[in-house]
Amino acid sequence: MHLLISGGTKGIGAATVRKFVDNGFNATVLYSSDDKAKEALLSDLNDHSGNLLFIKADVSDPNAVKDAVAKAVLTFGEIDVLVSNAGISYVGLSDTFDYSDYRKIMDINFGGFFNLVHEIIPSMISKKNGNIIAVSSMWGQEGASCEALYSATKGAVDSYVRSLSKELGPSGIRVNAVSPGVIKTDMLNCFSEEDLMGLEEETSLGRIGNPSEVADLIYYLASDQSSFITGQIVGINGGFV
Repeated sequence: MHLLISGGTKGIGAATVRKFVDNGFNATVLYSSDDKAKEALLSDLNDHSGNLLFIKADVSDPNAVKDAVAKAVLTFGEIDVLVSNAGISYVGLSDTFDYSDYRKIMDINFGGFFNLVHEIIPSMISKKNGNIIAVSSMWGQEGASCEALYSATKGAVDSYVRSLSKELGPSGIRVNAVSPGVIKTDMLNCFSEEDLMGLEEETSLGRIGNPSEVADLIYYLASDQSSFITGQIVGINGGFV
């Protein structure tokens, strides 16, 4: 079995790679620039190095995605599971961002998902089987003050997931999204300790989530245990929403 994941060297992405490789998958891992994170993950999964292919690619560039998918297929065969995880976030008042900010975050967070799906759909339709899973955010459903652009991109991802599930279901392809709440990843680096304590207090379970918990949910949605689940935005937020 072959997993292709974007944003796969840190946080939720790295935890997802570990989960799938530990369960017998080959994994093609797309990442943008952080070679140190790639080397750290490769070292952590040294026993599975033969099951890993790392490709540096900008998911907002359709040609880069096309080349990466072709290389992945050549190495490990057709892709069985796509996890679109690459994303960026901007925090600030809406009037502090300009068109270039909007274009960049939309092209990565939604455009990256679109580009990956565009390349992978034909082979999945041909074999009438496949799983597509997007990593969204609770803010895609709720909206967040001072993260309006980020929220909008995740809302676009959610709508695309629901629509694709209806379009691709007759071909045996399931499409879902996981919608994390506050998770211990680099996206929290912009928050102070006081801010993080406040987020913990707003979460019903009283803590911040771990990337491995999200990875477990992603793996479940890719497995036969969820064979009748498609078109869903599955929350994993500790009761924050």
